[in-house]
Amino acid sequence: MIQYLRLLTFGVKVEFGEPRYRHSGFTLESDGQAKKIDSLKGLLMKIMISAVLLASLGQAMAVNAADGFNCRVSPKFSSRDSLAQAVSESLRQAKQKVSLALYGFNNKDLAEELVKLAKQGVVVRVKIDAEKGAGKKTGALIGRLKSGGVEVQIVAPGGRNHNKFVVIDGNRVLTGSYNWTAKAESNWENLLIVDCAELAKSYESEWEKIR
Repeated sequence: MIQYLRLLTFGVKVEFGEPRYRHSGFTLESDGQAKKIDSLKGLLMKIMISAVLLASLGQAMAVNAADGFNCRVSPKFSSRDSLAQAVSESLRQAKQKVSLALYGFNNKDLAEELVKLAKQGVVVRVKIDAEKGAGKKTGALIGRLKSGGVEVQIVAPGGRNHNKFVVIDGNRVLTGSYNWTAKAESNWENLLIVDCAELAKSYESEWEKIR
C-alpha cells in the first residue's frame, strides 16, 4: 500500500510516509524510477492519481501554514526572561476574553491580573487540573479567583490536564512548559507568545473540549 505522497501543485504541499512520489515540473518519480510526462494530460493524470490515493487513505492533510497563516512568534526563556512578566504584559492587553487551561496554578500575582481583568468586564475562564486544584495553595487561589469574578472549572478528574496555554481575545496564544506557579520561576522553562488568529481558533476549540 502506498504510504507516501507529496503533491506540489498550485502551491499546495501534502506529504506522509514512504516510499516517495515527487512531482517536479512534469516529472513523476516512484521508487527511484523517473518517468517524463510531456503533456498536460500527463499532469492531470498525476493529479487524479494523487486524489485517489488521498481518498483511499482517508487522511486530511494540512496546507503549508506559511501559505495561509500570518503569525508572529515571540519565544521567551527563563534563562534570559521573566516569564511571569511576559504573561502579565500579555494579559494586560486583553479586551474581551481570556481562556486558560493550566496544570499548576498558585502564582498569586498572575491570579490578581486575572481578577483585575474580570473586574474590567473581560470574560476570564480558567480550567485547572483536578488533582492540582485540590492542593491547599491552589485551592485558596481558586477561591480568590471565583470571588473576583473569574470562571473556574476543575477538570480531568480521571487523568491529567497537563495543558499550559492561554488564548487572549481570539488572536493571541501563550503556550509552552511554563506552569503558573511560584516554583516555575526558578525552573528552566519556555514560553511562546504567538499572535495568530487561526492558531488561536484551534486552541479555543481545544479548550472547549477539556473536561
